[in-house]
Amino acid sequence: MAFGPDRRLRRHAEFVRSQNDRATRRVGTPHFTLLVAAQPVPGPSRLGLVVGRRVGGAVQRNRVKRLCRECFRTWPDLVPAGVDLIVIARPGSPELDLARVRAEWLSVARLLVKRAAEALARGSRSHHPPGTPADDSGDA
Repeated sequence: MAFGPDRRLRRHAEFVRSQNDRATRRVGTPHFTLLVAAQPVPGPSRLGLVVGRRVGGAVQRNRVKRLCRECFRTWPDLVPAGVDLIVIARPGSPELDLARVRAEWLSVARLLVKRAAEALARGSRSHHPPGTPADDSGDA
């Protein structure tokens, strides 16, 4: 399966929305924190990566990002469509290889699917078109 721009979170606003949404659910592993959030407009599942300097130098950070992208690309059923997955890398993650990243994610795959269903259920209740009575923004 291809991993084009439509499968990635790229803009800062997309990360902030996903991280601050009340419907966002969190799953932890030894080397990653995985955030699952419903998309505002359902589409194919998307991946966002946060790999800070605490993880290591540029070479190590880029390696972790490549491994996570490849794991997500080759595992299309990891999260259902309409879900954004944000992966926050923790220190120690550069020592992993693709098989160990996949094994770590596999160990929480059931919980990840459960959290995705929760995020989708809560997300569908909290997202309303602008200007409707349920919209709390005050723009109407």
